[in-house]
Amino acid sequence: MAFTPNNYLTENQTGPGGGPELLRDQQHAAKLFTIDQFRLAPKSKFLFHVAFGINPACLKNPAILTSFGQEINMLVKSADLPNFQIQTEVLNQYNRKKVVQYKAIPSEIGITFHDDNMGLINQVWQNYYSYYYADPTTATIPGAYSRNATQAFSTIPASYGYDAGSTVPFFNYIKIYQMARHEYVMYQLWNPIITNWNHNKLSYSDYQPNSFDMKVNYEAVSYSVGAVSADSPEGFGITHYDTTLSPLQANTAAGDTPAINNAAGGASFVTAIDTTGLAAGALSKAISQVNTYQNSQQSSSPLDTVGGTIGAAAGVAGVIGVGAGLLGSAIGGLGGIDLSGGLSSVGGAISDAAGAVGGAISDAAGAVGDAISSAADAVSGALGL
Repeated sequence: MAFTPNNYLTENQTGPGGGPELLRDQQHAAKLFTIDQFRLAPKSKFLFHVAFGINPACLKNPAILTSFGQEINMLVKSADLPNFQIQTEVLNQYNRKKVVQYKAIPSEIGITFHDDNMGLINQVWQNYYSYYYADPTTATIPGAYSRNATQAFSTIPASYGYDAGSTVPFFNYIKIYQMARHEYVMYQLWNPIITNWNHNKLSYSDYQPNSFDMKVNYEAVSYSVGAVSADSPEGFGITHYDTTLSPLQANTAAGDTPAINNAAGGASFVTAIDTTGLAAGALSKAISQVNTYQNSQQSSSPLDTVGGTIGAAAGVAGVIGVGAGLLGSAIGGLGGIDLSGGLSSVGGAISDAAGAVGGAISDAAGAVGDAISSAADAVSGALGL
């Protein structure tokens, strides 16, 4: 296998004096995803809201909407976005292949609900089922399901199956909002019909929360965009929404300006200005300050001083180790000679050496502390703390 020199990976050598770099650093992604308040950064899947347009005339229990209508929207666990299948056909145009399209078919989507303890979502399904189908109501009539299928029609006490007496749709629409940066994109499904409802499975061995799965089909899809605020998306930020001010407030006694709502709505640490473009500028400033600090420390870094001090301490320790070895050899050769006076001198020397090592280590610890303190100050300044 041929070996490629590094200079050919970092520079284009085809022209005079080289050319643009072929391998780039993190600035390529940073400039793509952080510009204009992260407008090109990927969206998160968990930032969404669903609103159901239920027709009040279809409900046997109107309290579902009057008292708990917004909570239905909040019990959505997950939702699919609309899918489309484009039907095409391959034609022959004087032996030339020609692909034509003639129909866009929206595919059914899935929505999963939490099975709440109150049974609110279960009530929604029961109202839907009893509105379109006679079976749940007929089943409560005595004799409705007796074994008399061979008897005359006059003996059947009620109707069964799909009840065509329904005149208006149960769901006028389902709106799915996808949010990011105080903005939303809305997908509105018109005249959706439930094609599948699953109560799921119960089990003594399963400790996971139960959920309901729903599949819906629909007639059309429309789109819209807007700014996020109270009740925009529909029902968002009203029921059970935490409107308590954050404890992270400005210190007015110290002269700080208190934070108020910005132009896009919601609590903010900044004053009443347009926040568009501030994120990228703040990030660039932080990176610049960190780089400035690191460059200023390259020639006389406190860590270099720490390394030198620790190295000196290690050298002193090595000298002490050699001296101790020589002392042991000398004592082994002297046998029964009285060395009390000499050992006292040796002990003093060892004590002095140990003191020198301790001082060197103390100096090293102090230098480490100064380096950490300087780094913390630089990071704090970069982040504006």
